[in-house]
Amino acid sequence: MNTTIYFFTGTGNSLKIARSISDNLEDCELVPIAKVWQEDNLTATSEKVGFIFPLYYSGLPKIVFDFLNKIDLSKTGYFFAVVVSAGGTTEFPFQQLERILNTKAKKLHLGYIIVMPTNYIIAYKTTPKDRQSLLFEKASRQVEVISEMIKNEENNLDPDILKREFLIYDGKYQIEKFNANFREKVNKRDESFYVEDTCNNCGVCKEICPVSNILLVEGGPRWQHKCQLCLACINYCPEKAIQFGSESKKTQRYHHPEITIQDLKTQKK
Repeated sequence: MNTTIYFFTGTGNSLKIARSISDNLEDCELVPIAKVWQEDNLTATSEKVGFIFPLYYSGLPKIVFDFLNKIDLSKTGYFFAVVVSAGGTTEFPFQQLERILNTKAKKLHLGYIIVMPTNYIIAYKTTPKDRQSLLFEKASRQVEVISEMIKNEENNLDPDILKREFLIYDGKYQIEKFNANFREKVNKRDESFYVEDTCNNCGVCKEICPVSNILLVEGGPRWQHKCQLCLACINYCPEKAIQFGSESKKTQRYHHPEITIQDLKTQKK
């Protein structure tokens, strides 16, 4: 295999980007991180390896961070990453990737950010439909550019990326601490999920959870504190019965229109 793309997705944006790039490359394999991240002797064997994932709290999702630290990349020479964001454009995830790759005597060659509609409905309103269409169109053009850059093994990263300090909140708070705190506490963030009486126990949430964090019991789903906060369960619930605190009552639901429940089922063991 010439290229392998490892991806993580919650509501489909990253999967759509990963598929589109894969379709533009010859001899390319798509591998869901959620399916392999706990395997022993996890090794990449392709000449080129890419990582495609959503931006979580200005950096890497915990599952992606853990996967990257675990995988053996000694047989690969070229690395690229695409961060799918709902608007934040920080390059901090590329710094995180570079640090991890450096511990393996490797480096990140290509990094790109693509803005897609937000799925983070526990804090923000969903992106309006007309805006979604514009983002999809722009993303399609960006995929063409990225694909050509991968084919040509281009390098677009600032060589001093490890020296940069990334700040948020008017420059008063380090993104590194912000993301690390998220990763430390994310598994138990599911304590804020609950289900309303409209739940019919259909099981969609259990089937699509990438880390098998949901059990079905009488009365509906129960979360098991292995959460990655991908929000697949709340956004794909057919009855809109799942809520998160009080914020999700004020918002609509979002998932990528081309990514189905069956697509999400196949990204887990």
